[in-house]
Amino acid sequence: MRKLIFVLLSILITVLGAQEQNFELKKIRFKGNRTLSEKELYSVLVSKESPSKFWQILYKINNRLGDKPQYLERVKVINDITNLQNYYFDNGFFDVKIDTLIDYDYEKETANLTFLINEGQPYVNDKIDFIGFDELPDSLKKIIFDFSFLKSGNRYRRMDVEAEVQRILNILYDNGYPNAYVDRSRIRILVDSTKKLVSVFVPFNADGRFLIRGIKIFFEEASKMKISDDLIRREIEFKSGEFYNRSLILKSETNLFETGLFEGVKINIWQVEEKDTINFADIGVSVVPRNKQDIAPSIYFSDERNAFNVGISLDYQNRNFLGGGRNLSSSIRFQIQSLNFKKLPTLTDTTSAGLIEMNLKLNQPYLLGRKIPGEISLSLMIDKQKSYLLNITRNRLRFVYRPNGIYSGFLDWDIESVDIRFQKSIDITLAKLYQKQLNSILSFTMQIDKTDDLIYPRSGYSHTISIEEGGIVPYLLGRMGIKVLPFSQYYKFGWLYRRFFNLNNSVFAFKFKLGISNEFFIKSARKFELQPIPINRRFFAGGSASVRGWRVRELGNVPDPSLGGNALIEMNFENRIIFWKNFGGVFFVDFGNLWDDVRYVKLNQFAVAGGFGLRYIAFFGGFRLDFGFKVYDPGSNTKVIFKKTGKQILKDMVFHFGVGQTF
Repeated sequence: MRKLIFVLLSILITVLGAQEQNFELKKIRFKGNRTLSEKELYSVLVSKESPSKFWQILYKINNRLGDKPQYLERVKVINDITNLQNYYFDNGFFDVKIDTLIDYDYEKETANLTFLINEGQPYVNDKIDFIGFDELPDSLKKIIFDFSFLKSGNRYRRMDVEAEVQRILNILYDNGYPNAYVDRSRIRILVDSTKKLVSVFVPFNADGRFLIRGIKIFFEEASKMKISDDLIRREIEFKSGEFYNRSLILKSETNLFETGLFEGVKINIWQVEEKDTINFADIGVSVVPRNKQDIAPSIYFSDERNAFNVGISLDYQNRNFLGGGRNLSSSIRFQIQSLNFKKLPTLTDTTSAGLIEMNLKLNQPYLLGRKIPGEISLSLMIDKQKSYLLNITRNRLRFVYRPNGIYSGFLDWDIESVDIRFQKSIDITLAKLYQKQLNSILSFTMQIDKTDDLIYPRSGYSHTISIEEGGIVPYLLGRMGIKVLPFSQYYKFGWLYRRFFNLNNSVFAFKFKLGISNEFFIKSARKFELQPIPINRRFFAGGSASVRGWRVRELGNVPDPSLGGNALIEMNFENRIIFWKNFGGVFFVDFGNLWDDVRYVKLNQFAVAGGFGLRYIAFFGGFRLDFGFKVYDPGSNTKVIFKKTGKQILKDMVFHFGVGQTF
């Protein structure tokens, strides 16, 4: 009889399961979850909502393009209830009760699944018993027992216990206990259901304290480049006579890699001498030097100045130049931005744009005995645009502050000569306005990068803020009676903000760019020959990384967009999708324009572009192909795209080719 009942129940479950698998799961809801969010709860489910019809159609075409429909399955729902209960237990709700409500639509063969949750009263932390620290110094015990995450009276959360365990282990690792561990088989979480209290018991084992006796340096393939022991010791954050500190060892490895002198770096305990109360350890620093000198020709692609560029370069590097970890580098490069295939480009044609540049740079890792990286460089540049040539000579002194991988700061002082040569006859007044000038430019740039990936960010944000000033130094020299060449007095502010949101099947990306510059005149400076802001320090709009309905440097509410403007506002919106392996696409909308002054900014002058693009993601960033359309053109008689014919829309379409993501 029991066997018969079991067989009948099995058949019934199988039939019900088969029937429910035919119901597409359209919606998953939660009711009664007052404390934990729906996003948290959904993340632990095995069942998933079915994608929209659009993604299902793409899936039928190619299962790499879209996503398949999801169906209601009893086994998955049972697992979901268990997962939700465990998740609530981990968050202090040990009396939680979870039930389900399923709403069927038999005509459409769809179902909605609702989880009915009664959270109950949360349990709070009572006794926190972390043991195994009897042999530790009292000063270290005080730091350990100053709990940061796990506090009595707070709602119990398993993640707080894990965070506290890791915090204590890190303290031990950084205070002479490299082999400290937790016996996880003996961890106990004791629940008092009557008083709604939780007691936590965690046993630690410090496993011996290590004092650094000596530091040994080992060179592998030392024939490549001779490097002094003192240079390596300079980058090491720990010393003999100190207790082992894992954080300082990891920081030392990073320091050595950042010098650019080594292919490989490894720091570990090399030799141990055990004593009654303490262990003495020698630390081994093993390094693999790079080649002393390198010469490398290359073909490269870049997105400089909002345009796709193809170039060739020859780069020379001399590492550890004159000792001290200095690096001397030089390069020469030829770059084409736009090319007329009917004839070879020359410096005098009006159909192509490009760049010729020579650089010489010396990097100094330490200044005034402190680890403040700096560099001095000399560059000669011919910046060729279709209507003019810019001859630029720049001497730059740079100081870098980079405490970690998130924050960076750059302080630059440029002595810069700019001479413009127009390619065709222009107005005499305009020619007199743009004379050769010699500027002293001070600028400060701060970067904050909290994106999750450099090549293909899916979440996070970044800020780049820059402040620039030109003219103060030559003004002061002139006031001292020293003869100065024509110069510009101006200030400039720039802000670039990027934000990324990871959606179910795509990434939503947003960029906001603001640029403001303005000339200023100190009253007593009028006796000097003052010039407008140099063209290479102005803002430009249009191009593959700007408003993509316009070509590079062709957008602007200014007399001549190729000469730039003093006020720029841009906003870019993208939805990025990976179709198959490394291939993807985007849909985008861009807003923005360029003005002579921020006072002239008007809402109806914002240009709007929309379009779509294709992407190939690679380790270096990949390639992109964008098709931009002028949705709203404030400079046209037919402003709105909907009033244009199909032929006009295609004629106005702009094609962009680029490297990496747009932003």
